[in-house]
Amino acid sequence: MSYSYLVVGLLVLFGAIGFWRGWLREIGTLAGLLVSWMVLVTVGEAFVNAANRIYLIVGFIVRNGFDAPHPAGLIQALRRAPVVDPRHPDLFLGVLFVALAVVVYLAANRYVGPAANWSAQALGLLVGMANGYLVTYLVFHYFAPSARIKLAVSMSPSSVADVLGHYLPTILVAGVLVAIGIALLSSRRLSGKGSPRAVPGRTKG
Repeated sequence: MSYSYLVVGLLVLFGAIGFWRGWLREIGTLAGLLVSWMVLVTVGEAFVNAANRIYLIVGFIVRNGFDAPHPAGLIQALRRAPVVDPRHPDLFLGVLFVALAVVVYLAANRYVGPAANWSAQALGLLVGMANGYLVTYLVFHYFAPSARIKLAVSMSPSSVADVLGHYLPTILVAGVLVAIGIALLSSRRLSGKGSPRAVPGRTKG
């Protein structure tokens, strides 16, 4: 088994989902996924610190730290074993991204209308594959450092993440530009069909 087949399979799956949902929903999903990624990049450390602080408070209460003879020692012990290792937060951030991605997909289905015609579905396929590329890259990026996969594969998960990340900006920009261009052409064609033709009237002599 090769990870390349897994990547291709995920792209096909996301393309099929995009064809079913339509390009408007997929564009909204793409925007939400990019915002979620930027949030994790910029304030991911704050999420890690918040999770460890909550774990410290809950652990102190559960272990009856208020009545302990040496509460400071208990606090130090809890700090030495945080629930999320600040040096390796990839798994925690990956779980957060998956949760945010699910919310983004559900929100797009709720607040954005479905595909109205086949061209909207065709555009959805393209943008859906771009979404699949982004999700696949981030899943490998966050979960590969913690993965313990014992398979005879040609590429390791971290190598797949590096390869996908190398082409990610080009794929996203090209996919969005192609989708926008086709959408503009289709909307112009529809507006041209819907415009009434002028009927020459008869002039009375």
